Amino acid sequence: MTTIPSTNPIVITPNLLAATMNQGLLTDQTSLATLEQQISTGNAINVASDNPPGAANLLQLQSGLTRTNQYASNANDGKGWLTLANSTVGSVLSNLQSVLSLVQSVSGQSLTGQATTRQATADQVAAALTSITNLANTTYEGNQLLFAGTGGTTQAYDQNGNYVGGGSAPARTVAPGTQIPISLTGPQIFGPASGPGGTTTPALLGNNAASAGPGVLRQIVNDLGSGNLTAVEGTDLTNLQASISKVEGAAGQLGAYQQQVEGFAQQASASSTALTQELGNVQSTNVAQAITSLQLQQTAYQEALYATSQLSTDSLAKYL
Repeated sequence: MTTIPSTNPIVITPNLLAATMNQGLLTDQTSLATLEQQISTGNAINVASDNPPGAANLLQLQSGLTRTNQYASNANDGKGWLTLANSTVGSVLSNLQSVLSLVQSVSGQSLTGQATTRQATADQVAAALTSITNLANTTYEGNQLLFAGTGGTTQAYDQNGNYVGGGSAPARTVAPGTQIPISLTGPQIFGPASGPGGTTTPALLGNNAASAGPGVLRQIVNDLGSGNLTAVEGTDLTNLQASISKVEGAAGQLGAYQQQVEGFAQQASASSTALTQELGNVQSTNVAQAITSLQLQQTAYQEALYATSQLSTDSLAKYL
């Protein structure tokens, strides 16, 4: 014979019902406060408890956006450096082409015995030397030397045209694990340069014979002044052409760096735009939907509040 177990009836007392309804009111109040905050701030997530998975995703997106914006800033800074560096090296080449024209126009026969003409030509080369030395000390945004490397010096070349910079060329991180140089050091531009047959020519700049000896331009000035036109038309011209080739190579290298930096700047900008949009999708409140939800929640809250209040309303039946 099968025995059916008896079950005790579940008794819902007024106190239990009141406690349950009061808890529901508290939950409704919390929901109302959340909706009101979302509408006032425009943010769907104001504290992590609003949406824990969404909050975690939000933190990841914000972190990614911060990194991407930093890469974009680095790339844009590099663009500024390289734009100025390319322009400066272009001015150097313009000066050197003028000197080359002067040197190529020198004829030993026509200038022999014409000290005044030789000195005038020497003065033009000396002026170009001064101009190029000043260009070699060009600064970015007033205080950052373009061609002094990372040595922290106050100038790239001293008054005698000697390189006093140090370290390597500065670089910027434009993507995870990717750095691009944003300039070159002075010796990478102004020499010494490689000459014919594997020889090394003097540096383009340099005035002090007591140190590294005269640079290419100073030697041309000296030879013109002394009337050593054979050297001007021979060794000096060869060294000048080698120096120009080195500067042209540096200009090409800087141009390549600039193209790379501009490419990474575009990538970082596109990534930043995409992350900002995704962040907005996660974070931004749909105001119209939130207002509708708030109205419905307020109506439900008022009904629950009324129902709860009736639990404590005295009636005649209570005393019968």
